[in-house]
Amino acid sequence: MLRNNTYCVIRNLNASPQAATCFMTQTFSTPQVVCRPAIARDHADIVEFCKGIWDGGDYVPAVWRDWYNDPNGILITAEYNGHAIGCAKLSLLAEGQWWLEGIRVDPNHQGLRVSSRMHNYLTDWWAEHYDGTLRLLTENPAMVHLCEKTGYVKTHELRGYRAKPIEEPTDNFSLVTDIHEATTFAIASESVKLTNQRIDFGWRIAILTEQVFEKYSNSRVGFTHTFYWWKDKQGLFSAWEDEEEDKRQLVIGVLACALNNIPTMLMDIRRLAARKKFDKVFLLAFLKPEFISQIEQAGFSTSWENYLRLFEKQKS
Repeated sequence: MLRNNTYCVIRNLNASPQAATCFMTQTFSTPQVVCRPAIARDHADIVEFCKGIWDGGDYVPAVWRDWYNDPNGILITAEYNGHAIGCAKLSLLAEGQWWLEGIRVDPNHQGLRVSSRMHNYLTDWWAEHYDGTLRLLTENPAMVHLCEKTGYVKTHELRGYRAKPIEEPTDNFSLVTDIHEATTFAIASESVKLTNQRIDFGWRIAILTEQVFEKYSNSRVGFTHTFYWWKDKQGLFSAWEDEEEDKRQLVIGVLACALNNIPTMLMDIRRLAARKKFDKVFLLAFLKPEFISQIEQAGFSTSWENYLRLFEKQKS
């Protein structure tokens, strides 16, 4: 730590957190919010204020160190009066596909426009350093307005749907062994075409590619998916395990089949969930009328009052 109202952050803005390049940040007699790349000591502040978010069940403290050590993208912190009061992450999902996630603000420091400052910082960082598409999910009206103001376009709306497992036998599933074959099938399927090839990979939306399949079948950050064929390759789905309120839930990501097969396939997935001792099945569904009607036929329903908006920003 340096004196005279300055400090040195050991961080090269274009390199990993372990690189050693210093930059000077001036502090002020009146505290100011400063967005900057995260440093190791920020973790303690993040853990502390996240105790007041979602009744202490926030996932960000658990993944923060992985985000910090991720060589792709950037993890940033909003600092105020010498403490981290916010964080946000820019992540690479696949070539040309970026995701803005994990925006968190200390509940005791609302009113300082911290979220918008971090959003603008990461959007500008992406525009300066990368290309392709940047996406994010939000249900916050203020964030919706900010996205529209900063050049994002809303492409889809989503809402969570759940169903109970069915205590009946099923043998209609087999594990995927050929990623290329599975990707080709999924991209050509009616259900995936309906969302313009956009898929939920654990609260991260990406256009389905073979690279995305490969990454999420062996993921360190996020959720590791298991991919299944259904009924002699008439359909395909991916799933992972999650917990909510101490209940194990089977979460569906990819759901690829003919539209008229969706109810039957989802009923079988509910049977598979029972066989694997899950308490419920969850699907983050794109709000397409022809899709929602099919999943409701399979016994899925929602208690969500609001819905999520998927925003995208393009750069050639």
